[in-house]
Amino acid sequence: MGRPANAEMIEGFRDGYDLSAPEPSANRSHSYRHGFANGRDDVLHKRPRDTYENICDQAEAAMDADDNR
Repeated sequence: MGRPANAEMIEGFRDGYDLSAPEPSANRSHSYRHGFANGRDDVLHKRPRDTYENICDQAEAAMDADDNR
């Protein structure tokens, strides 16, 4: 496992649980959008979009993309 989730990813995850919250647009960080999508999947009891390892890799990629902004 790579880095722990950053604050924006955690905020997005929490916001994803609020079903009245709109889908985030490109003005939000990659980390926030990744967290939001996973929080929304959780609250809707959807099956994960991917395996745990791939979700971790996607989180790492989102944080890398934010670092390169």
